[in-house]
Amino acid sequence: MPEMNYEKKLRKWKLSDAEYAGQLLSITCQMCDITRYFFPADFLKFNEDDSLDRIGSKIRCERCGRRDYVFLYVKDPSGSDVGRLPVRRLERLRTIQVPVWKDGVL
Repeated sequence: MPEMNYEKKLRKWKLSDAEYAGQLLSITCQMCDITRYFFPADFLKFNEDDSLDRIGSKIRCERCGRRDYVFLYVKDPSGSDVGRLPVRRLERLRTIQVPVWKDGVL
């Protein structure tokens, strides 16, 4: 039996669907060999409710800063994960002020 294309599965699944199902977002950087787990509700605070494949393409690794080695997967936490799986939570959002200039005549 052929294997299922995981990318097609993520196209149909949104952040709100993953939150409703109680799933975690598993983000892996294959360059740094690190995996981190996030709650979808934290991503909904600063992202629109978009499909998971689009969100996965926007994520950058915090350690190496690369995008092309970062992959997003959906994880269903099991009973053995409770109390053992480290999950990153959103503490606060930091806004950066950028000046916008407009040319005028004296």
